[in-house]
Amino acid sequence: MKQLQRFLIPVYLLLSIQLTSQAANEIIGARASAMGNTSVGSTDFWSIQNNQAGMALQNYLSAGIYYQNRFLLNELSTKSGAIVAPTKFGVLGFSFNQFGYNLYNENKFGLAYARAFSDRLRIGIQLDYQSTNVAEGYTSASFVTFELGIQSNITEKLCVGAYIYNPIRMEITAYPGDLAPMIMRLGLVYQFTTEFRGMADVEKNFETNASVRLGLEYVIQHKFFIRAGLSTNPGLFSMGVGIQLGRLQFDIAASTHQTLGISSQIGLTFQLVKSQANEK
Repeated sequence: MKQLQRFLIPVYLLLSIQLTSQAANEIIGARASAMGNTSVGSTDFWSIQNNQAGMALQNYLSAGIYYQNRFLLNELSTKSGAIVAPTKFGVLGFSFNQFGYNLYNENKFGLAYARAFSDRLRIGIQLDYQSTNVAEGYTSASFVTFELGIQSNITEKLCVGAYIYNPIRMEITAYPGDLAPMIMRLGLVYQFTTEFRGMADVEKNFETNASVRLGLEYVIQHKFFIRAGLSTNPGLFSMGVGIQLGRLQFDIAASTHQTLGISSQIGLTFQLVKSQANEK
């Protein structure tokens, strides 16, 4: 299996070059990974990467880091970091992702802004700079684009969200006529009880088939989290746990692909200073 995985690395990277920003725009955060990559309706720290509208409910100046070891291969790893800062005028955020290794990597820098317009409506936007760097002798590429997200609390138990990445199909600088993909996600979160919630997302990359994602989360004493999920295209089963220790949140997850094997995810977020701006 290990030999098969390493054989598939150049194939995966060649596909990434043709669909540059595909990997750089993946779902970020061990919590989302554990729940089948559901994220559109979430309002946690990593909303800054997955649906910026959810960032509007962050009340702390916070920082976080995340690492994914895809199929247990360092060459296919993702490293992420972000900081979120509530203000009187909304919530600001800065994030960075890197996929790959020294011979091939995709990098994404994002500057985000989100605001809650009422108890039921939140909107977020992010400006992105993305680059693809290939080993010496090959052409690197970059482009600028944006993402837009919205969330609405339909009832006290039901939240729906929508998100779009690269809606104007920006052209990749090094490849005239080659457009970065547009990605749309729709999702919902339903709070069955105080301790138990379910999530469902649909993602459509306009160059591939749609992906359906389902996730569950159970909270024990407001500190311990048990999660599970599944998704299609690719077919993955995932699970994970989390723990809240004061202002520190620690999450781990693992997902399995029937052909390529296991991927592991780990994330850490820390709330630094509480803001009065978003308190009701």
